[in-house]
Amino acid sequence: MLQQFSWTTFLIFFAVLSALWYLALLPTVFRKDAIAFLSGVASGPSIISVDAGSAEKQADPAEQEIMGKSKMPKGLEVVSMGALSFSVGDPYARNDDNLKSDQLGMVPDVIQELKEIFGILEKEDGTKQDFFSLAAMISEKYGRIGSNPNIGKVNEFIRDHAPFAVTLEELEYLWD
Repeated sequence: MLQQFSWTTFLIFFAVLSALWYLALLPTVFRKDAIAFLSGVASGPSIISVDAGSAEKQADPAEQEIMGKSKMPKGLEVVSMGALSFSVGDPYARNDDNLKSDQLGMVPDVIQELKEIFGILEKEDGTKQDFFSLAAMISEKYGRIGSNPNIGKVNEFIRDHAPFAVTLEELEYLWD
């Protein structure tokens, strides 16, 4: 029975059957897209429908998430690269070897807090007096920072990033 059909007849029949199948799928699955295509109107990414007085926004299926948006775990946050810092040394071990690493770790901590102060001053248009009042809290928190051998780096950071001029005498008075 199959010998009566040639390959060309089979391929023509298969092409016609496939075309009918896709034409049947077009109005059922892609109804909105097909109507928009045939009418020449570009379909937007979202459609606003009003049901019983409430407006709902229906987004594309590609944009919809099945389980909702993900949440960050408690205690974690996304920070910029400039806000990230690490300190060196074990804070619980106290001996002469760790005193040097503690002092080296203190400078990055002070610089990190100074970055936060500069961020506050930038947001609230702070003045030089505001800076010195906030920096005094850092000086109290890190009481021995004035005797740190790397205090020059902290002072250099302040002079480079402060939105106003700061003299060396003012910085020495700040850390005393």
